[in-house]
Amino acid sequence: MMAAALGLKFADSTRRILMYTKGADRHKEFYAVMRGIFPVQELCGTLTALQMSRRYVLGIDLPLWRVLSPSVALHALANFRGMKPMFKWGSGAPWSEMQLAPWSMADDSTLSQMMKKTFKKLLWLVFISRVVVSCIKNYYMVNRQAVKRFTIYKENKAAFAADVAAEQILKDGN
Repeated sequence: MMAAALGLKFADSTRRILMYTKGADRHKEFYAVMRGIFPVQELCGTLTALQMSRRYVLGIDLPLWRVLSPSVALHALANFRGMKPMFKWGSGAPWSEMQLAPWSMADDSTLSQMMKKTFKKLLWLVFISRVVVSCIKNYYMVNRQAVKRFTIYKENKAAFAADVAAEQILKDGN
């Protein structure tokens, strides 16, 4: 699901940046690739889909706020970081959404300011990477629990609920 969304976004971003930026813009191929794999909307959709699968496929009683809160929190963090919404995309500055300034752009930052900017960008990259890994792990966990629910525990719903509760306790304990 996320791979298909990223593929479509990658193709669209590449087309937009390569067609609608000026020929004199440097490094536009780099920004086309990087903007295409910047996965905030896709991760928000994946987080919501995983919570909905826990709610509807596994039958776990999750309130709506628990279903939506991970994706809302991720999108809020991205917005506070400065991500631009889709309707505000400026083809003349493809780096604005990712906050990666072109290498050729003059920057009068001091060394400490550059270190702070670098640290913030690396921290965001680590955070996004952890969310991706968490989505992959939760996908396999939900898939495994769904197979158990519809094969092993088909006749005994209480045993399935106990198994899910035990896995949740083990997951939270680590």
